[in-house]
Amino acid sequence: MSDRFVCSDASEVRHEGVVATASQVRAWLLVEVHGAWGEDALVDSSLGPHLPDDWKHDLKLRGIRPICIRPAVRGPEPSSPRLFFVVAARPGRTAGVIWTRTAPTLSAVRYLADGLQVGVDPLGWERHRERLALVCTNGRHDQCCANRGRPVVRHLRATPWAERTWESSHVGGDRFAANVVVLPDSVYYGRMEPPEAEVLLDELAAGRLALEWFRGRSTLRFAEQAVEHALRRELDVRGVDDVVVLGSPEPGRIRARVAGVGTIDVVVERSIAITDEPLTCRGTPNQRVPTFAVTEFVEVEPDDATEDDREAGG
Repeated sequence: MSDRFVCSDASEVRHEGVVATASQVRAWLLVEVHGAWGEDALVDSSLGPHLPDDWKHDLKLRGIRPICIRPAVRGPEPSSPRLFFVVAARPGRTAGVIWTRTAPTLSAVRYLADGLQVGVDPLGWERHRERLALVCTNGRHDQCCANRGRPVVRHLRATPWAERTWESSHVGGDRFAANVVVLPDSVYYGRMEPPEAEVLLDELAAGRLALEWFRGRSTLRFAEQAVEHALRRELDVRGVDDVVVLGSPEPGRIRARVAGVGTIDVVVERSIAITDEPLTCRGTPNQRVPTFAVTEFVEVEPDDATEDDREAGG
């Protein structure tokens, strides 16, 4: 029996919840890169030699997270890699959209990304109308992503989701593997078995969130993710856009509009837990992890909610 530390096993043993753990991302740049990926897939791959040192940092300043992808259904390596520029959805404020184009070569990727801006339609790109399902399988970054992510990919190859599923490099939350991110909704799911991944994708296609594995939405802050999940659980609300987070009327309180219910203030308490074990397979122990506890739901009178609704685009 191996004594090698496995972060996903350890997370389950200590009963760590997956709620409010989605990485915060406003927009994504997905680059099709075949072949091996290293710990930092963008740099440690065939794409790496074509990227300037400040490329990722420059995209980060524009609110764009770049990652590597490759199709779940393997085939000959294309001479013209595909790119997807995704503006992530935030209900009530941002409508999610996916743009796509092909690059003549990997060396052209850096130039095609130069003009990308969140909120500006990119020239030379076309709208992509179908959802994309990303499954993190970057084993060089963390063994759990490969060990738990690859069986999910193999299962989805035999489903109607096969052509819309992509292996991806690191998306955040290795200890919650298998991790699935669905775009442009930008919703994170974690710690599901292969058949369950198909279920949650089918539910999303029907306009519903599968709360059993729902980590959160990348366009919300962690406290807002906790509030969305708590409202959905409390009120049994599953529609993808049925909870609109409006803002924070005062510290420790987050306001949201719930379809068919009304506007509700949620009292949420943030605390810090110290985890003796590492959070990743190759991490260091004694990490600080934020946790959130929802303690109260307060219905907001219609007149009090009006201004916040306008700010949210409601």
